[in-house]
Amino acid sequence: MINSRALARVVPSSLLTLILVGCATVQHRDAVPTVSVDKSTYAPGEDIVVTFSNGPGNSDDWIAVYADGKTTEGGDNDPNLKCWYYTNGTHDAGKDGASDGSVVLDSASENSENVEADWPLAEGDYDIYFICCEGYDVLAGPAHLTIASDAGD
Repeated sequence: MINSRALARVVPSSLLTLILVGCATVQHRDAVPTVSVDKSTYAPGEDIVVTFSNGPGNSDDWIAVYADGKTTEGGDNDPNLKCWYYTNGTHDAGKDGASDGSVVLDSASENSENVEADWPLAEGDYDIYFICCEGYDVLAGPAHLTIASDAGD
């Protein structure tokens, strides 16, 4: 930890500001990306709130729901990819990315490339990933969730 009072006596204030800002920036970059859901069990068709943090902030980073135990290795047209959104909450990457935020997965987040409808998610277990750069490199996850008819009881 830097003792700013002691440092201020020997270092000009403009340089001190640069040192302290630099330390804060380095600490933020060392933060590990995370992904989580607001609860562990949802009813079929219920919106799923996913929170992500400490990502790189690319416009094409995305949040994806996969069948339990399946990974992002299936690539495009993977039937195990059930629904997804970019971090802006749409299927359009847009221009601006987000390092931190929340996405609400709903019927519009369904993976339209699958032959069978994936929304509402069938009862069972699923994994959620925070994924980088419109590719399949996992930043964080999986966060686990269950879809169960009795979730609303």
